[in-house]
Amino acid sequence: MQNNSNDYEFCIRLTIDNAKKRINLLEDSNKICVIEEYREWLNDGLNKHTVLLLRDDPII
Repeated sequence: MQNNSNDYEFCIRLTIDNAKKRINLLEDSNKICVIEEYREWLNDGLNKHTVLLLRDDPII
């Protein structure tokens, strides 16, 4: 069980770091919009169906 907990924590940290990097690339007005979207998403609550991880090298 502890191993799964570490995996989840790693994924969450990676997702947050990725979001911060993407937000920092935007201009100020766009940063505010994206931050507000994340804030709404997080305030609605998280579950396994709402978390999306985007890869740097999409396979699509």
